[in-house]
Amino acid sequence: MDASGNLYGTTFSGGGFGDGVVYELSANGTETTLHSFSGSDGSMPVGGLVFDGQGNLYGTTAYGGTSNDGVVFRLTP
Repeated sequence: MDASGNLYGTTFSGGGFGDGVVYELSANGTETTLHSFSGSDGSMPVGGLVFDGQGNLYGTTAYGGTSNDGVVFRLTP
């Protein structure tokens, strides 16, 4: 949860490419897709998400990337 009360999460599949998404659920209930994974940038996100002090959001995927072994990703605000 961020300072404004927005929640963040991932789906293991779905999205524009079927490889999962990172989403934001605002305090008023509006859902926004922040990123849709396409395989080359990761696939099937797992685990939690972490914010740093600058508002960047970090997480991991189980698959995708150059060797299909998953990636660590960063989404910038």
